[in-house]
Amino acid sequence: MASTTATPKSAAQRSRKYMARRNKITMFLFVVPMLVVFLCMVILPSLQSLQLSFTDWDGISDTYDWVGFDNYVDMLTSGRFWNAVRNTLILGIGSAFVINLISLGMALLLDHIHHFSGFFRTIVYLPALVSAFIASTIWKYMLNYNFGAVNSMLRKAGLAGLTRDWLGDQHIVIWVLLFLICFTLGGNTTLIYLSNLQSVPQELVEAAKVDGANAWQVFRNVTWPMLAGSVTVNFTLSLIAGWAIFDQVQVLTSGGPGFVSETMAFFVYRVGFGEYRAGFGSAAAVILFVVVMISTVISNKFLRDREIQA
Repeated sequence: MASTTATPKSAAQRSRKYMARRNKITMFLFVVPMLVVFLCMVILPSLQSLQLSFTDWDGISDTYDWVGFDNYVDMLTSGRFWNAVRNTLILGIGSAFVINLISLGMALLLDHIHHFSGFFRTIVYLPALVSAFIASTIWKYMLNYNFGAVNSMLRKAGLAGLTRDWLGDQHIVIWVLLFLICFTLGGNTTLIYLSNLQSVPQELVEAAKVDGANAWQVFRNVTWPMLAGSVTVNFTLSLIAGWAIFDQVQVLTSGGPGFVSETMAFFVYRVGFGEYRAGFGSAAAVILFVVVMISTVISNKFLRDREIQA
């Protein structure tokens, strides 16, 4: 009697296991084409770049010689490379902090706007819809020393002493780039913060106010811990985007004046394709990859720990 009742159950279990396995195989088959494309377009070129970093290939010739770690040694002893590292740190880490700070402030303001909220959200998000190339081209004309809108307005306002060659002054050009990057990359970050703010339970906010908490205490003890997930996402994405800054530098300064405003991404491009030192450029790309991976892992570890504590 027991065997007759167990058989249908075991048959049903086998059927469920079969269907689960079949669904997994079906889903995997849907993913396979994308995996093949990713393998051919990302993984294999990356491995080839690692291989070429140990050669003196110029990017054109059919032959090249193995030079071992010479490219890495030459790079790590190059002042130009360390200048690119410095600029990348300023633009990468600086833009990540500034963008998140400004975006969080804008999200808090938008969360308290009840009239024409859609209009103001559109205005804040609008710069994110414009490509970095187009936005940089517009700013390049606006910051032109002779006929740019910025210097023209300063002259008309009687502040001619404040006019600058914004993109040609080696002392300020990197800070100008930082401002422009923060201006164009904050739209998505603001919307992520705003969507998270609107999911904060209002019961907790009201309870804190009833207990006598002021606006700052409500934000610090209620709202801020609730934003832990969006802070992790936004800071990580901003940091990665900061390490890979290229378009703005290419359009606005081309790395100039001289090599003053080069970033690591632009350094890889100019050395590999502009100076026909593909092996040297591949070594720089490998170092950039390692830096991005290490910084991303460290920031994620720190931010994930903060989420758990919150």
